[in-house]
Amino acid sequence: MALNIPLLNDATPRTFLKMLNLEASQLSLPESQDLMKGALAAYVVLQAGAQLFSHSLVVSLFYGVSSGVVLFAATRSLLRYLNQEQKFVKTLTAMAVMGAVAALAYIILHLIVGVALPPPLPTERLARFLLFPIIVWTAFMYAFLLRHVSLRPIPAFVTAALYVLLIDVFLAAIKF
Repeated sequence: MALNIPLLNDATPRTFLKMLNLEASQLSLPESQDLMKGALAAYVVLQAGAQLFSHSLVVSLFYGVSSGVVLFAATRSLLRYLNQEQKFVKTLTAMAVMGAVAALAYIILHLIVGVALPPPLPTERLARFLLFPIIVWTAFMYAFLLRHVSLRPIPAFVTAALYVLLIDVFLAAIKF
């Protein structure tokens, strides 16, 4: 007997699951401004939440919003440069969802490490060490998505690495 769960039977969640496994591209997503806005909002909230473990609320909110702005602006600029502006909504939706999933994975990892190794142990350093595979996975995911907007493999990976460096390294290092 097959389970009939409406959310999982819809094409969009199945596409996101396939994108996690690098089996589908963002081009099979619906062209929806509302989905893009929701994905970007989830991205901002989860990125800010991931920073709450080591930063104040104000710094975390700044990081979440600024990383969303960087993702939006960099994607818009890249697609404008490539003359692929018609793929903007689908590409930004996919990149925001994949970035949100990476931030959620970091939050879960940090909670698991924090419970298993409570302070005074170096929980934050261990969580950052374990975060590295998530960052690498995010770069590969972004490169996979950028491959579907007319970038060749090497430029797609370099561009994805720049996205990850700018968001996960430089913005995360901002202190005020």
